[in-house]
Amino acid sequence: MKIIQLDESARNEALNLAKEVIAASYDEKQTEALIAFLKERISRYECKGAYDDSLCGFIVYDESQAQIVLLIVKADDRKKGIGTMLVDEVRKEASARHYPRLKTNAPMNMKDFYEAYGFEAADAPKGEGDMQIVEMEYLLGREYIGKTVTVTVDRPYGSFHPHHPDVIYPLNYGYVDELISADGEFQDAYVYGPKEPVESFRGVVSGIIYHKDGPSRFIVTRAGEMIDRRAIMETVAFEEQYYDTRFVWKNELN
Repeated sequence: MKIIQLDESARNEALNLAKEVIAASYDEKQTEALIAFLKERISRYECKGAYDDSLCGFIVYDESQAQIVLLIVKADDRKKGIGTMLVDEVRKEASARHYPRLKTNAPMNMKDFYEAYGFEAADAPKGEGDMQIVEMEYLLGREYIGKTVTVTVDRPYGSFHPHHPDVIYPLNYGYVDELISADGEFQDAYVYGPKEPVESFRGVVSGIIYHKDGPSRFIVTRAGEMIDRRAIMETVAFEEQYYDTRFVWKNELN
């Protein structure tokens, strides 16, 4: 099995496969609407296909938004891990670009698959009947929780906020050296522990703060040190109080 980028002729092959799969699950009117939707999307977004002797499945992916638009696997080739392989490909790309999450609007008949992969419902289902969908997301970066990283500090303890001069940083803040992408994107990080300015800090990712529809920020602490979640949350509140956030902590993944 190999995963390749689909060229124009292969996209036409993918469209024919989609018609076959969709027609087996929806009535004629619904199928026409879904194919019209897909035809427009498949020409605009990234497409990857899984091939054995022929096309077994494909995924349509909006790279700029880290969003899976559609995942199709031929009926005879399901339960073989093909869907997982395709999602793996776009997840790796999204991770390399430091997106905080991978998103999709999943049809209800795909909800169990995405949940088994690790996606979570981000909202209540929308639509009616067979056309009902649910917004789902996979939080990226969690594989770094518990790992040792180096933070280069560009906003040290006691410095003034660059946009709010009446705010002083109560901890060091910077970016993770190991996670600068090829296009220059940074992974931001709070350094919790030192009570003085530092230029660089090597520690463990003890948690991640996810902003709803926005970036994520690592919480880096001294290796082996017990952490006080409440104290950390209170310390970063000077900045995080303005966002809709979710904190994910190290021991929640054990």
